[in-house]
Amino acid sequence: MGRESLEAQDLIESVTESLDEREHKRDEWNIRVALTTSVLAVFAALSNLESEQKTSEAILLKNSAIFFQAKSSDQWAFYQAKKIKLHMSENQLGIERILHAPTGEQEKLQGLIQKYKKQVDGIRAEAKKFEKKRDDLNQLSEKALKHHHGFALSVVCFQISIVLSSMAVMLRRSMLWYISIGLGALGLFVFVDGFFLFVF
Repeated sequence: MGRESLEAQDLIESVTESLDEREHKRDEWNIRVALTTSVLAVFAALSNLESEQKTSEAILLKNSAIFFQAKSSDQWAFYQAKKIKLHMSENQLGIERILHAPTGEQEKLQGLIQKYKKQVDGIRAEAKKFEKKRDDLNQLSEKALKHHHGFALSVVCFQISIVLSSMAVMLRRSMLWYISIGLGALGLFVFVDGFFLFVF
């Protein structure tokens, strides 16, 4: 009976050690998963921050482009008004010449025509300058939106990765954790691409 008791005691100790070792390995795995999840959460927060910043930047640039579009439209309307005055003055000069008006009147109209021509050229140049500024701002806005899309996609990858990592702990499935890591790596790649736009 002493021998059977000793063997049972050895068996209990062996099982206990095995369980302790198994529990220790599970604790180590849970710590690795928790650390991975924490890193993914940090990158998700950074991606979200960058995404929101690029959205704000795109909106601000688009608003500025709209402002310059309005200024350009105003300049073109002003240009048209001056152009009408120029044509009216040229027509008036033509009539004065036909009617043989005094030279002083014709010279006065000629001076007015030259004044309107200079004004028209300056107004047109200003309108084109505003259009160029509008186009440049629209391009910058589009570029900011491309950055935003990259960061937004990385946020999605990180969030799904975090969910998979949590499920891996609950279901005790290491395969879910590996998939989570892979998706997190993809999210990291897209996050970096959000800055440089070398792929998307």
